[in-house]
Amino acid sequence: MRCLSAALAWLLPLFAIPALADAEAEAPGAEEVFAVVGDIVIPAAEFEANFHAGVRERFYHGSVPAAELAEFRREVARSMVDRVLLLREAERLGVEPDEAAVEADLQRRAGILAGSADPARARDMLRERLVADSVLDRLRARIEQVPAPQREAVEAYWREHPDKFTTPERVRLSVILLKVEPWSPEAAWKAAHEEALRLEARLGAGSPFAELARLHSADASAAQGGDLGYVHRGMLSREAQEVVDGMSAGEISPPVRMLQGIALFRLEERVAPVLNAFAQVEDRARELLHRELREQAWEEALGRLRADTPITLNEALVEGS
Repeated sequence: MRCLSAALAWLLPLFAIPALADAEAEAPGAEEVFAVVGDIVIPAAEFEANFHAGVRERFYHGSVPAAELAEFRREVARSMVDRVLLLREAERLGVEPDEAAVEADLQRRAGILAGSADPARARDMLRERLVADSVLDRLRARIEQVPAPQREAVEAYWREHPDKFTTPERVRLSVILLKVEPWSPEAAWKAAHEEALRLEARLGAGSPFAELARLHSADASAAQGGDLGYVHRGMLSREAQEVVDGMSAGEISPPVRMLQGIALFRLEERVAPVLNAFAQVEDRARELLHRELREQAWEEALGRLRADTPITLNEALVEGS
């Protein structure tokens, strides 16, 4: 059985690598093993070190729901096992690291290493990790060397995935915004709403929207008569989008309360979604399909490694029980 060290530190920050080495100083007993992957033993200490470093990095904002934390433990376990599988495969295939890139990376991080308690040891640990990363990058590049798809396959992909090549619905809007600061008292919001109702009445009586926008709107579009141009879903606030969705061309909305204030919208035009012709999007379709084929080749290779390699996990440790 073999035991990898810093090559498994896929989440640990640089300053934590020497601490990982300290945890490895003691030979793990059976109860201290996280996993056995083929002939590789992964100590429990390495799993816990990666897990806790990952929690600090991903969930820095505070407390984490128990279910989310449990799923993250499983994610860390999967990633560490997959890293071992891939490193073993790279070794079998004789994949070599990009030594020049590794040395350049070490030079860039020289300041960090110099500040550690044992710079020489920290450098060795970091180098081991960088070498492993480089080997894995080259292995992935090799696995993903799939030929570019032929035109017929690209066209079929375009037909089968119209959502990827459709220009979404667009609407042309104009707005009158009565500015209210978010922290303003409710009286200020009420006054702006009442002013919006008066403007709505004037619009209903025939006053030009553009003229009232120039006179009353605090939006940057006021100089253009409130014209916002064409917008698509995702560009408007939720409150505005809900109102606009139910409008027809030429219709003016009731007052809408938004973060910036109270707004009146006029829907100038609604342009239906359009599937772009294949000739217009052929290059993009080829790029998307080629990317999917590369990802498929990678997942299939990883799946074969998982299926062909004996893997024993300490399930209690993974589940945190």
